[in-house]
Amino acid sequence: MKIEEIKNRICLVAFDLDDTALDGQGKLTEKTAYAIKKASQCGIEPVIASGRSFNSLPEDIINVPGIRYAICSNGANIFDVLEKKCISSYTLNSNSVRQIVELADDYSDTVFLDAFTKGVPHTDHRVLDSLLQNDKISEHRKIYLKKTRIAENDIRSFIRQNETGLDCINYNVFDSRLFDQLMYRLSKEVEGVYVTSSIPELIEISDEKSGKAGGLKRIAELLKIDISETAAFGNADNDAEMIRCSGLGYAVSNSSKEALDAADIIIGPNTEESVADAILELCSLKSL
Repeated sequence: MKIEEIKNRICLVAFDLDDTALDGQGKLTEKTAYAIKKASQCGIEPVIASGRSFNSLPEDIINVPGIRYAICSNGANIFDVLEKKCISSYTLNSNSVRQIVELADDYSDTVFLDAFTKGVPHTDHRVLDSLLQNDKISEHRKIYLKKTRIAENDIRSFIRQNETGLDCINYNVFDSRLFDQLMYRLSKEVEGVYVTSSIPELIEISDEKSGKAGGLKRIAELLKIDISETAAFGNADNDAEMIRCSGLGYAVSNSSKEALDAADIIIGPNTEESVADAILELCSLKSL
């Protein structure tokens, strides 16, 4: 089927936030909010698809009229936005949690842990201290981290106490030379996990049934929408599978190579409200 024919059939749009639907300052613009609201009015279900935990989603995005569902923590959770209630959840199994922490212990001076539980992110206090002092981290991400993270003086104790209820564990990798080595070791040494990344210094680990693609499929099934009638927007490696499995996959031009390779359509950068333009085009076709 040709792309133009698929566009006419879209009934659901799933969109990543950071560096995709949000602008260069991590903000939701008026135009993008309008496009999301317009999609809902046209009969196109707008769905957030983020690596963020639910409690880390910006208030202005979850308050946009028409948004009912959010894929969070890279598909580990699906939330009903209006009721602020988790309706689907995959948690890491205890054995995987122990293996993840044991592997991180081999890099105790360069790898620091986050752990999300029930949509709330908890972070090794040293991570926050390091990130907030890092000149390479954008100011809007520093603000986001301050507002959303609960600092833990002993993150490993927190993980042990909650090892049966963790949405995901993140490795904050401050030595970029270790990134590929860690990804390889996780794939070989840790069982039952889904491993991905949204930014170069972060490795995100959740249950093997997670992933934004899986989250998209679960919401489509819930709403009785065929996956071929969905569109997905993203920019990073953790978006690639969702972009590829959707009926119509979009990557913003500032995307990673993996996301670009997965896309059917490459649009402009997130700094030019390109997602809003693409959604409005789908709305115009829906109303014909």
